[in-house]
Amino acid sequence: MELGIKRNSGLTYTPKYAARVLKQGIGISKHEVYKRFGGKSPLIHSYSTFNRYMGIAKEFVNWAKEQGVNRLDRVQYEHVRDFLLSKSEYCSMRTLKVNASALRKFFETVGREDIAERIGEDYQEIYSKGRAPGRALAFAHPERVISLLKEDVHKVIAELQLLTGARIGDVKKIQVVPEEKKVIITKSKGGRTREIDYSDRPEKFERIRELVGELREYLKGSSWSSVRESYYRDLRQAVYRSGEIYTGSHAFRVNYVKERLREFRERGYSEKEALQIIEYEIGHSRIEMSAYYSRG
Repeated sequence: MELGIKRNSGLTYTPKYAARVLKQGIGISKHEVYKRFGGKSPLIHSYSTFNRYMGIAKEFVNWAKEQGVNRLDRVQYEHVRDFLLSKSEYCSMRTLKVNASALRKFFETVGREDIAERIGEDYQEIYSKGRAPGRALAFAHPERVISLLKEDVHKVIAELQLLTGARIGDVKKIQVVPEEKKVIITKSKGGRTREIDYSDRPEKFERIRELVGELREYLKGSSWSSVRESYYRDLRQAVYRSGEIYTGSHAFRVNYVKERLREFRERGYSEKEALQIIEYEIGHSRIEMSAYYSRG
C-alpha cells in the first residue's frame, strides 16, 4: 500500500489519514483483500469496527497531545504503552484487548510499523492488565459512595450515572430537553440513541439539568479522558472507604435499573412490562439484559 503520510506529520492529521485508508475495506470481502495483499488484511471491513477503532485512535492522539507530543515521529512506544496501561484501571481485559488491536492497526496504517510491532510483542501482557470480567453489583448505598468522592466533578459524574443509568462514556453526551422533560444520549453503545422520559420524575429531571450544566463548566478546562481516568481512581477509593464491593462505575447503572423496577412495581406494572420500558431507557436491545441488571 502506498504511504501518503510523512513521518513528521502533525499528530492531529494522523486519524484523518488513517480513516481515509482503512475505510477502503468497508464493503469488500476479507477474502478478496487477503488475495490482493497476500495475507492479513491491512484494512477494516465493517462500520462498527471502523468507528470503534478510529474513536480509540483519536482518544490516543488527544492523550498524547496532552503529554506534549504533537508530531507522529515523536511518538514513542512508551507513550502508547502508558496510554493503554492507564486504561487498565477501569477497562476490562476484553476492552483493553480491543484498544491494543485498534492502536496496532492505526500505527501500521500511518507508517509506524515499529510501534505496531512492539504492541504485537506485548499484546498479551497489556490486555492481561485489564479488569477480569464479572457482573457489576449495585451499591447498597450509592449516595454514600458519591459523598465520599474527593473531587466535585467526580460527584457530578457519579450522580449523573445514578440518575440516568448512563455508561461512563455516555455521561458527557447527556442532553436535556426542558420542554418535554426528556434526557437524550446520542450515539450510545451500538450507535443507539437513548431517550428517557422524566415527566413522571420532574425533580430528578431538574437535578440532571443542573448537573449537566455543572459538568460542562468543569470540562471547559479539562479533557474528558483525563477526568474519566481520575474519576475511576477516586471512585475505587470511595468504594473501599464505604465498605462496599468495587465492580466499576457500571454499579450506578445497575442501581438505576433496580430503582426504576421498584418505581414501576409500586405503580402496578408487571415485571415484564417494567423491564420492557427499562430495556429502552438503558439502551439494550434484549429484555434479558434488563433482567440481568435487576439481579445485580
